[in-house]
Amino acid sequence: MDDAVVHCATRRQAEQVREAIGRRLAETGLRLHPAKTRIAYCQDYRRRGSHERTSFTFLGYTFRPRAARRQGGRKFTSFAPAISSEALKAKSSEVRSWRIHRRSTWTLDGLAEAMNPIVRGWINYWGRYHRHQLYPLLNRINAYLVRWARKKYKRLRSLNRARAWWRAVTSRDPALFAHWPVTTAFWAAG
Repeated sequence: MDDAVVHCATRRQAEQVREAIGRRLAETGLRLHPAKTRIAYCQDYRRRGSHERTSFTFLGYTFRPRAARRQGGRKFTSFAPAISSEALKAKSSEVRSWRIHRRSTWTLDGLAEAMNPIVRGWINYWGRYHRHQLYPLLNRINAYLVRWARKKYKRLRSLNRARAWWRAVTSRDPALFAHWPVTTAFWAAG
């Protein structure tokens, strides 16, 4: 076991469990990571009291109080996960490393074939909860695709022509890229 989250009813119980886990790990020659082992209050954010942490990051998700809706549509605050800012930055960096705009010899179908398995995995993993937190990443991919098209096709150097091309492509084949069913927002990149 590398990472774990333990839920407890009280702070005292959480401290006792942390000590017990620490003792058990010591018996096996391991120890708790002091910077990563924390107690976070995750019940009602308005009654925070003496708890210094009301969120935590685990497996690429940040768990914190978030707006939610009941089945009847009534709003409430839930302690829920969404992609962490660290994961979002890492994936944005990964998309940048693809250097899509430099692949002008590729076709749009070829780009989709190369990118879709990766992007689909991200959407399936981080898109289950608060999918809108993924939009900056998905829109960044769209910006790189527009940039690719503007480099590949000289006639699209004009922003208006690029926007018209984008509308035509996303309308003609709305499922070409794995993220297009989620967002086809037009983002122009330099």
